[in-house]
Amino acid sequence: MFKVIVLASKRPDISFAAFRDYYSNHHVHLMNRLLAHGAAIHRRNFVIHPDPDHPGDYDVISEVFYEDRATAEETMREMADPDVHRQRIADETEFLLPESVRVFMVEADMTIFRPMEGVTP
Repeated sequence: MFKVIVLASKRPDISFAAFRDYYSNHHVHLMNRLLAHGAAIHRRNFVIHPDPDHPGDYDVISEVFYEDRATAEETMREMADPDVHRQRIADETEFLLPESVRVFMVEADMTIFRPMEGVTP
């Protein structure tokens, strides 16, 4: 399994609830339809800001899992297609700040101290 980490910030003029709803119920499904080799799993980690009046740099840390590096790299090539890129950016402007998006391909190591029922890493 191979993973891409995505950091992003919501638009300041929408609520956190609207941001979360749009991302989870619209954007990830649009991207899945646009990409032949899309994610196997897309996990979104929404940041809980201790002081909502002074949020941090990012509002979501997404983990996008692929079966292997080749599939992840093919997905990145598909995302560079001009039509896919145009649709992705147009949709992202509905709920986040496209200029805030940071993408990292990562190799993950994990230490499990005790399994948690119902939770898969």
